[in-house]
Amino acid sequence: MKMLLITMLCLIAVSASAQQDLVIVPKDTGSVNTKSFAQSIVAGTNDNYAKAKTLLGWLSNHFEWKATDYQNRTVKEIIVRQGGNCFELATVYMALLKELNLTYRPIAEINIHVYSEQRGKRADEMIKQSGNRVSVFGKQHNDHRWVEIYDDKTGEWVPADPTMNIIGFDQWLKARAWFGERHTINDEFSGDMIAPFAIFVVNSNNKGLIEENRTLYYMVTKLDNLYGGKLSKLPSWDKWVSGLQTLSAAAKRAFEGEENLHNYGEQISDLARVYENLKKEYANRR
Repeated sequence: MKMLLITMLCLIAVSASAQQDLVIVPKDTGSVNTKSFAQSIVAGTNDNYAKAKTLLGWLSNHFEWKATDYQNRTVKEIIVRQGGNCFELATVYMALLKELNLTYRPIAEINIHVYSEQRGKRADEMIKQSGNRVSVFGKQHNDHRWVEIYDDKTGEWVPADPTMNIIGFDQWLKARAWFGERHTINDEFSGDMIAPFAIFVVNSNNKGLIEENRTLYYMVTKLDNLYGGKLSKLPSWDKWVSGLQTLSAAAKRAFEGEENLHNYGEQISDLARVYENLKKEYANRR
C-alpha cells in the first residue's frame, strides 16, 4: 500500500512537470493572454503558496535575465521577449500572480555592491540627465527589484525573487544576506550584490511612493534569527543596525527623488566594512 502511494505521488509530480514543459510562450504581443498563460504554468497546482512557487520557478528557468537597457516595455512585450532586467521580471511575475488572484506587493531594494569606479562615473552622468532617482545606482551600491507574496497559511509576507529563483526567508537569507556560500539561478547577477541596506514595499500604482520600510525586519530581525540570535551579541552589531537605519532613510529619499544617494558613499563604504567585520567576528566567536 505504501509503495502504491509513493508511485502515485511520483506519477502526479511527473505529470505536473510534463504539463509545465508544454507551456507555450506567445511569439507576438497580440497572442498574449496573461490569464491563460499564468493558468497553463500552474495547472494541477491548488495551494496558493505552491502556485506562487511554481510560477516563480517556471519564470526563473524559462525567462532570461538581461542587462538594463532603459526601454519601457509592457508585460506582453517582456513575455514575448522571454526575459528582462530584475524590474521587468518582477513586473511579469506580479502580473501573472494578479491573474491567479494571489496577493503580492512590489519590493524595491538597494544593496552594497562590489566596488566599481566605472559604475560610479556612469551613475554620476545618469544623475545629471535624469535626477536623484537614479542615484540608487552607484560605484558601491545597486538597486534591485523583487516581490513579496502573502502566505495565507502563516499569515506572513515572504520574499519571492524571479531573477534568482528564490522564495521564502530561508532561501532569501542564504542567497542574499548570510555569511556562507551563496548560489542562485543567476550567480552572474547576484554574485556582486553583497548585502541589502534598504528594502521597501512600493505602492503598486505609484512606483515612486514608499509604503513601508522592511530593512530592519530582513537585515536585523530575520538575519539574527537565522544565526540563533548570536549576531546581535557581536561587537559590530550595533554599528550594523545604526548604519542600516541611516542608509535606508537616505535610500527612501533617493527613491522619492529628494536625495542624491551618492552623497552617502562614505557611509556605504563604512557599512560594507561593518558587514565584513561581522562575518569575521562570527567566524572567530568563542
